[in-house]
Amino acid sequence: MGTHAMSLEAPPRARRPGSGALTVVLGFSTVLLLGTILLTLPISTADGEWADPYEAFFTAVSAICVTGLVVVETRDHWSTWGHIWILLLIQVGGLGYMLGTSLILWIIGRRLGLRDQYMLRIYYGAPSMSETLVFARRVASYALALQAAGVLALWFFFASNGMDADTAGWWAVFHSISAFNNAGFNITGEDLLPFQQNSGVLLTVSVLVVAGGVGAVPVLALLGRRSWGRLPLDAKLIFATTLALLAVGTVFITVIEWANDETIGGVDGAHRPILGFFQAVVPRTAGFSAIDISDLSDESKFFQMALMLIGGAAGSTAGGIKVGTFALLFFAIMAALMGRDEAVAFGRRIAHTVIYQALAIVLLAIALVFIVCILLLWTSDFREIDVMFDSISAVGTVGLSTGVAGELNNFGRAVVILAMLLGRYGPLLLVLEMNRPRRRSTYRVPQDSIRLG
Repeated sequence: MGTHAMSLEAPPRARRPGSGALTVVLGFSTVLLLGTILLTLPISTADGEWADPYEAFFTAVSAICVTGLVVVETRDHWSTWGHIWILLLIQVGGLGYMLGTSLILWIIGRRLGLRDQYMLRIYYGAPSMSETLVFARRVASYALALQAAGVLALWFFFASNGMDADTAGWWAVFHSISAFNNAGFNITGEDLLPFQQNSGVLLTVSVLVVAGGVGAVPVLALLGRRSWGRLPLDAKLIFATTLALLAVGTVFITVIEWANDETIGGVDGAHRPILGFFQAVVPRTAGFSAIDISDLSDESKFFQMALMLIGGAAGSTAGGIKVGTFALLFFAIMAALMGRDEAVAFGRRIAHTVIYQALAIVLLAIALVFIVCILLLWTSDFREIDVMFDSISAVGTVGLSTGVAGELNNFGRAVVILAMLLGRYGPLLLVLEMNRPRRRSTYRVPQDSIRLG
């Protein structure tokens, strides 16, 4: 019958299931390297010279971590092309978890396999595996629609302030993207101090920051179910905690700074509550400010540190330990004080595993802040409270500064860079690692107790 030659290709080697952390690190590192190279080019600087690679790297890290801390003035140092690169880095870093990682995987030439879709579902909170990519498109629509609305509103208010149409349009685009992504970058040269008494600008930026800090997941859930009772616990905790922080923050900042002529006290009485609301909303997750942060009272600085450490919602553009984590620990503390075996929130029992994970994230964040504070105190001569403020701002990826960040030496800047990267992606990598499949132990060790108090 003769012979017939056949060739068989070796089957592709199956990937071992993992947490996906390496994929995230590789993807964002690629974008960070590309952004640094683009910012170093002469077309990216206002004077047409090659930029200092260290300054370009610091700016790229701050942009992709949506922090807003800078070592050079954004308006004067970078050209229009430099501003465009910064905006692109903000969008990649700000759209965040599921959408941002989907984009990263596409950039490095990988398709979304089942493991990656599962990773992204944990990463962002998609309803189900089959709806992951559909949900990503909804998130993109949510983000782009709000940013477009912000551009129109800010363009109107900037133009009404006497600015020419072209400048007003470009400022509106830049600050709308920066505000929604909770980045805090500005090209005014004076942050939002020139618009201190412009309620339209302040309220528009506040709405964008809150919308980005809450994220698309709870908003889409609310629009889809149209009932508070039918919302999942995650969305309820995000909405309730966010509203509580906004209310308490507005009252505290307004009352404490009411008579401070260097901050809120410097404007007319009717406008002080609006400015107080803005300073409670925006500096919690974004680096915008309509006052000089160094002029805040020490009481307000300490209170602002707590808000910055909490941050926004998981799956949003904001940083921090996240409001859901804060709320979980609050209910866990209440359960312990009341002698209950389980923490309950809004009629739902919270698994002990989730509380352990929240506790790990919070304690590691506090440890990171502690280490960053020590290193910056060692390398600078600033006041302790100002160093602590900037350390928490970097770890929480907020971007507010009392002036410390801009005066640090190269070692101090390296510490801040590391703080921004760990503050932005550390909680994510921890969640991915804690949720990866593990082999359960076949035996249990004896139980014992320790003394407390």
